[in-house]
Amino acid sequence: MPGPLDGIKVLECSTWGFGPIGGMMLGDLGADVIKIESPSRPDAARYVESVAGIPNMMPDGHSALFEAVNRNKRSLALDLKSERGRELFRELIVDTDVFIENYRPGTFEKLGLSTEALTELNPRLIHAATAGYGFKGDEAHLPALDAVGQARGGFMYSGGGPNDPPNWNTLGIADVMGATCLAYGVLAAIAGRELNGGKGQRIEVSHIMATMWLQFWGISVGMMQGLNLWPRFDRSKAANPLWNLYRCGDDKWLMLGILEAERDWASFCRAMGLDDIIDDERFTTLSAMGQHCEDLIALLEARFASAPRDEWEQRLLTQPNLIFTRVQQIGDLISDPAVLANDYLVSHDHRHFGPTQTLTHPVLLHNQPASLRRDAPELGEHSGEVLQERLGLSEAELATLSADGVIG
Repeated sequence: MPGPLDGIKVLECSTWGFGPIGGMMLGDLGADVIKIESPSRPDAARYVESVAGIPNMMPDGHSALFEAVNRNKRSLALDLKSERGRELFRELIVDTDVFIENYRPGTFEKLGLSTEALTELNPRLIHAATAGYGFKGDEAHLPALDAVGQARGGFMYSGGGPNDPPNWNTLGIADVMGATCLAYGVLAAIAGRELNGGKGQRIEVSHIMATMWLQFWGISVGMMQGLNLWPRFDRSKAANPLWNLYRCGDDKWLMLGILEAERDWASFCRAMGLDDIIDDERFTTLSAMGQHCEDLIALLEARFASAPRDEWEQRLLTQPNLIFTRVQQIGDLISDPAVLANDYLVSHDHRHFGPTQTLTHPVLLHNQPASLRRDAPELGEHSGEVLQERLGLSEAELATLSADGVIG
């Protein structure tokens, strides 16, 4: 079934996570994404030995990271430092809808491939560019990866306890959020083009802004209130003990998310078998709970520790409106009932790894759903195919380009 972006042509010149994930998201939705890499210096994610200390290379020599973030793409190995390579790129741009790049700002300008130069060839072109620090200011030219967004965007002070040092989230939060903003911007620009007489535009996304946007709630409220640092969570002193984590008797954790603590206090106590404290004045209002939070937390910790998590889940379900859930690890997701019911993980026979599971697209479109149509490409796997299909090059021309090192 065709996706909503079926027929949209994308050229992607990007590396690591920021750009590739954005391109992947468009590919999931049906766009024809052609990943352009240097024949001699391809995407470094193809060969990185470890990610966050975890071995990355699979037994057959393929990179798990590269395979994860480059599905639904074709590969064109093209030397953009050669004049012939740039000529071919310009020819491809003529009927391209979207160009994504996440190299250091100024890289494509030095190659003569600026937004102005490219949109002169194709006024409908949407040029999506990324940067670490934005495109203005003295730092705009500096290189950046995920850690820059987390550090400069304030995110490293959002996790851990009050006295902990800054914490780097090893899951690539800035890259993933940046890529999501990039894909969102591309979709907005496509819609805008159709409503604006067919004119494309340049869109820009940075690691810093994307990571700030991820903290929208805290930054917006904090700025209104003049806060320098959003409070870091200390579970031993949670102002609302019914919005807190508790370790159960089987060493598994449960998260309470009961925001309206006063309303739900009595039903919570009944579910927990704590009827004797329903009318305890220390806990009957949220203000009182905050004043006596350590007492209540200690009481609840002892109570939760007296039985396994499954039992507490069943007991809490007996009362309406109580918000809670189990705290899980990544490995738990493959058997999670909500994940399974909604097909958030899809089974896939990967051409290198065999049967595996992967995340589906985060948004479900009922009439034009996203799909996983192809695994990440080998370097230059589709070079000839793309250049014949898009530019009509002959086998002899392709052979010459290959011999000259222009394509791989």
